Amino acid sequence: MCDPGLCPDAPDDGGRCDHCPLDKLDAAQYSEAGLLLRRALDLRAALKLGVRIDLDEIRADEFQALVVLEEERDALDREQMNAHGR
Repeated sequence: MCDPGLCPDAPDDGGRCDHCPLDKLDAAQYSEAGLLLRRALDLRAALKLGVRIDLDEIRADEFQALVVLEEERDALDREQMNAHGR
């Protein structure tokens, strides 16, 4: 919902304004790429919890998304370590 303190166009009923960035976020999350990312994040969480998943149970696009997620996570970890002088 638009926050009246942040968005001068926020409707009084608590809904969203006509140009709310949250609409763009919702559209991205429910796009084909957004849904693929969500599946990859869910798979990553399941694997971290110890769920056993065979490679032949993971679609190729989901596997590639998992690889990208791990690369980005590693890059973020390196950036954070460099920022903290370690």
